[in-house]
Amino acid sequence: MTILETITRYAEECIADPVHNGQKHRWACERLLRDISRIGSEGFPYIWDEARAQSIVTWFTLLRHSKGELAGQPIHLTDWQKFRICQIYGWVHKDTGKRRFKRSFAEVGRKNAKSQEEAGIALYEISVTATKNGEVAEAYTAGTKKDQSKVVFKEAKLALRKSPLQLKFKCKVDSIEHILTGSTIKPLSKDDGKNGDGTNPALMVLDEYHQHKTTEYYDLSYGSQTKEPLLVIITTAGVDLNCPCFTQEYSYCTAILDPGNDAENDEYLIDICEMDPEDYKDPANISENAMWKANPIRMSYPEGREKILSDYKIAKEVPAKMTAWLTKEADVWVMAQENGYMDMAKWKACEVKELPVDIAGMPVYVGFDMSAKIDMTSVSFVIPFREYPEDGPPVVKYIVFHHSFIPSREKLIERMRVDKMPYDAWERLGYITVTNTQVVDQDAVKSYFLNWIKDHNVTEECLCFDPANAGKIMLELSEDGHIVEEVFQSHKHLNEATQSFREQVYLGNVIYLPDPVLNYAMGNAVIRQRDGLIKIDKDATAKRVDPVDSTLCAFKLALYHDWGASDFGRDIDAFLEMDL
Repeated sequence: MTILETITRYAEECIADPVHNGQKHRWACERLLRDISRIGSEGFPYIWDEARAQSIVTWFTLLRHSKGELAGQPIHLTDWQKFRICQIYGWVHKDTGKRRFKRSFAEVGRKNAKSQEEAGIALYEISVTATKNGEVAEAYTAGTKKDQSKVVFKEAKLALRKSPLQLKFKCKVDSIEHILTGSTIKPLSKDDGKNGDGTNPALMVLDEYHQHKTTEYYDLSYGSQTKEPLLVIITTAGVDLNCPCFTQEYSYCTAILDPGNDAENDEYLIDICEMDPEDYKDPANISENAMWKANPIRMSYPEGREKILSDYKIAKEVPAKMTAWLTKEADVWVMAQENGYMDMAKWKACEVKELPVDIAGMPVYVGFDMSAKIDMTSVSFVIPFREYPEDGPPVVKYIVFHHSFIPSREKLIERMRVDKMPYDAWERLGYITVTNTQVVDQDAVKSYFLNWIKDHNVTEECLCFDPANAGKIMLELSEDGHIVEEVFQSHKHLNEATQSFREQVYLGNVIYLPDPVLNYAMGNAVIRQRDGLIKIDKDATAKRVDPVDSTLCAFKLALYHDWGASDFGRDIDAFLEMDL
């Protein structure tokens, strides 16, 4: 059976077996079958090269296992591994003969041979691919720390032990050199990510990308001047939903795989092996079958299966361990911040691509979190509206918008350095305004929200301020005829709003358009409790929570919106427009 026949059969079997294969992995399988059906069609410039696909399979058999009962034996790729690795090498451009995929992203539970795969690919790239292309190839392995960067590097050294390929490489303390081409594999240090402009990676391996706080290593792959550059990312899920692996790569890759999404990238190979949400809805009752979804290798042999089941039993008995089990062995992204305010999976479920209603004429409550002059200021708009289900009374929902301000570019750069987040990109996308002043320009904040209300043709109900740092703007707005209300940042004043907003999110009654700054702040928010009351604790983290504070400030008043006569007419119109 050919490699293509093998992975085609594998894909068909996975699609037919949703019990053991998660939704996103099945999408990856469907993508392969679609690509095969497109061979020879107009607009699809790729063909399958069976010889190159077979070459990488043969290559792994020349390497050796380094651990466990298989130590010293040849590495035989499983069908799941062939499904991904052989696609990297089997798909080529029909005119140039160069490989189709320039990037590969694979997410799977821990101990599913990730490092071994990366090591084998790295050795192949500096030898076989470098020889074919007549290049001196630079391959780099990158982790968050030097020791993490060396994991794949050390695995490559171990794979060469007792291998017939051993004499073709020279292994040194911090490099592996292919003797014939002079190509090398090197682990990167922390400074290499910041000062790595001199590198020219033919291969960049990002190991456990969920641990990376920035895209420094990822960015080194841009502009590589090699004939067939390759970026390989293999990771498990993590507990930080603000890391670039989740906010950028995981979200983008999910969109590419999703057949209902318009995102396309024919040069990006993706596979995500994770439990589906319904599998862990009740963490105390996760089936053994569902565990296969994130563990295609570990669940396939007795020792691996027993270890996963044993760890799960402990996690059920010690709930504090369940988060680690879900992230590492179910490959589920979980926000595990101590005293964290929001379940970020539920928050992200409230995000929509477009609003379900026309907001023109609707009431809006505006909340402000004014900084102490030199840091970030945020303004939020909360629009309450009523939705009419087929049965039952109207349901009140809330649309949330947000915008933030930073006084100077120097302050923006400082926030990038401290928070390790792309404030510059957020500014370019329009989520942040730099006022180019020594302190926060309150006139710029005032102008922004007034123009926002005018542009969206909404009805201003109330402006909600924490009086701290806001005396001047509150006085000016009050004198201009606006209704201004004080919302003190105390447990007594904010408990109900803080509790209720989270409850409405969990019920799916909060709606917002994509907003990475608001998402980032929501993920940072932690709570402080006192006498059974809660509020957002601004002192508990150095990371920004200002957009959350301004949102809760507006929500506190929106929660008590008076659905009076002016709204009654809109309710009647909405009722009459229903398709009964």
